[in-house]
Amino acid sequence: MPNDIPRSEVTPDLKYQNTSKSKGILLSNEIDRLCKADVLIRRTHYKPENLRPAAYTLTIGRDYVDSKGIFKRMKPSEKFFYMEPNSIVFVTTAEELNLPFYIVARFNLRVQWVYRGILLGTGPQVDPGFQGTLSCPLFNLTDRSMKISLGEPFATIDFEHTTDFFPNMNAEQLEYVRKRAESNEPDATFNNTTHLLFTQKPFKPLQKLPDHDVISSLAKMSDEVKTWRAIGVGTVLAFFGLTLTLLNSQNNLYQQLRTASERVVVMENDIKSMRANSNVTPVPQPSPSPTPKNSERREIR
Repeated sequence: MPNDIPRSEVTPDLKYQNTSKSKGILLSNEIDRLCKADVLIRRTHYKPENLRPAAYTLTIGRDYVDSKGIFKRMKPSEKFFYMEPNSIVFVTTAEELNLPFYIVARFNLRVQWVYRGILLGTGPQVDPGFQGTLSCPLFNLTDRSMKISLGEPFATIDFEHTTDFFPNMNAEQLEYVRKRAESNEPDATFNNTTHLLFTQKPFKPLQKLPDHDVISSLAKMSDEVKTWRAIGVGTVLAFFGLTLTLLNSQNNLYQQLRTASERVVVMENDIKSMRANSNVTPVPQPSPSPTPKNSERREIR
């Protein structure tokens, strides 16, 4: 360990040495200064127009994992893809980061995307010393497909100074720390101070993606809902068909009962009429007077 080595004049290495005495979140001028020195964001990906007052706008990169869990890369002839309803995709940033060991970063989804119904899985912290491309999951919470285009602004990242990282290093101490970091050693120690070191092997796009397919449970839930919806619609249609059949049968039965009732009424009226006719008393006819006999006639004379 290089202790008690006299300091010599060296050009500061901004990856390891903080030349700014300020603390807190970096403003646009400091972000611009460090990016042009090839830290924070690599010069090859840095665009001053993406600066914000205290942040930088990240854009969609070529590599992504679609809603079915398949790794894909956008082509020059097709610089977009569609995010299915109620699904999850993984996207990468077009920008490559190179964080100093004294700056931490945090990124989150832009408000416009939230209004579209898309959410970032988390707003993760990016550790000091990180190198490589950022990847993150996006959730489509809507019932419609969302178009995602290459280079489209989707997130903002801000940077903040940490506590001191080996302040006032001389040339040999700086070389010691640099070699420890570039050799992917877990830490560096001198002057009774130890700092953990982030691996300096650059992260590739979607490097931490698991081996198994990552498919949103929302998509499965959507499929199940569609299935049950189809079953429900079929059940409702069957119910209406049965109801109409029953109503039709009831109507026919009602008509038959009504016809039978009318016939019963007619028959009852006929019976009453017949009874009325059978109970009529005949009018008595006067009997003829008897003719008197001859003997009776003589006596009368």
